[in-house]
Amino acid sequence: MVLVLCYALFFSFPKLILSLLQLNFLKNERTKTPYILESDAFIKAADYAIMREKIAVYGSLMDLVLVGFWICFGLSALDSALELVLDSAPLVKSVIFVLCFLGVGSLANLPLEAYQTLVVDKQFGFAKGGVKLFVLDTLKSFALLIVVGGIVIFAFSWIILKVQFWELYVFLFGVILIVLVNFLYPLLIAPMFNKFTPLENSELKGEIDKLLERVGFQSKGVFVMDASKRDGRLNAYFAGLGKAKRVILFDTLLEKIPNASILAVLGHELGHFKHYDVYKMMALVLGFFGVLLLLVANLPESLFAMANLAVSVHTLLVFLLLLSAPIGFYFMLLVNWRSCQNEFGADRFGANLTSAQSLAKALLVLVKENNSFPLAHPLYMRFFYSHPPLMARLKALGCEDLAHIKED
Repeated sequence: MVLVLCYALFFSFPKLILSLLQLNFLKNERTKTPYILESDAFIKAADYAIMREKIAVYGSLMDLVLVGFWICFGLSALDSALELVLDSAPLVKSVIFVLCFLGVGSLANLPLEAYQTLVVDKQFGFAKGGVKLFVLDTLKSFALLIVVGGIVIFAFSWIILKVQFWELYVFLFGVILIVLVNFLYPLLIAPMFNKFTPLENSELKGEIDKLLERVGFQSKGVFVMDASKRDGRLNAYFAGLGKAKRVILFDTLLEKIPNASILAVLGHELGHFKHYDVYKMMALVLGFFGVLLLLVANLPESLFAMANLAVSVHTLLVFLLLLSAPIGFYFMLLVNWRSCQNEFGADRFGANLTSAQSLAKALLVLVKENNSFPLAHPLYMRFFYSHPPLMARLKALGCEDLAHIKED
């Protein structure tokens, strides 16, 4: 019970307080003079943000209940049950134990995910897919969890069981894993959920190729993702590492904004490439992972005893997962601060590469088409916003006057 109270005190309660602050902020701002968005869109975006935050509150409460269940009863019960069946197979037991822990968490969150996607997102005009697509996506995610997750858990377990100073070698394996996932994501993982086709607009493709050539960005091509089959929001990004990099444009983006603005958005993304932002953020994540490993490797046995557990391969991995949420919650203060600085830098690069006006107009369209509420509680932003507020970005570009001008 002490562990549950600590989890609630240092993670669940602060997170709930931030959500309540944000909800109160949104309800107050909803009644004020529209900002960036027109009146109806402003209210709609506020209502959507309020609904999402209410779901987040239920999610936080569900997470606390689940952690209480695992620590007070579930982990020891699962450990005892598997001990009867797999007493002489610690590696297999570790994989099954951790997969059960992750699987129960995923199933517990499934109703809220379904409500968000099938009810709220559809009510606000975002979700385009139905129950069938949601079920297929869920089954694919579970398949990835079992297959890929099982392999990773087995590798971690083997290192912990067989190697002295296991935390160092798990960290090195984690480095390899993160690089591998980033390399393979556009080739193997993303195509499981979406269809990617080469860009057919020869004029736009030619302009994109010239832009990439100016920056020295080598890619496997420019692809259009069928984002509209499940969502109406707009986006563009680069995926992959090394020669596997791809330029990805949402089909919704091509329908909504002109070529000049698309090039400006890509110019912004190229700024991340030139500033090595992906590698900087990877280094931050790996730093967090390393600190987490050192902490778990040096946890006292008494901490495990509070949950009626002995120190073992699978209990170490579960405590690694349990501690990642509260520690990561505060680590996000650093990550989001760094990410916001990266965004300002990428904006400057994109503005110089194309034009500040084109980039500013693109940002405005993205906010308006995605129904993103342009305001948030300052403290909430520090914990949950990886991008600066739109007006701050427009001011940095010298284009804040565009916030009050309608698109042509």
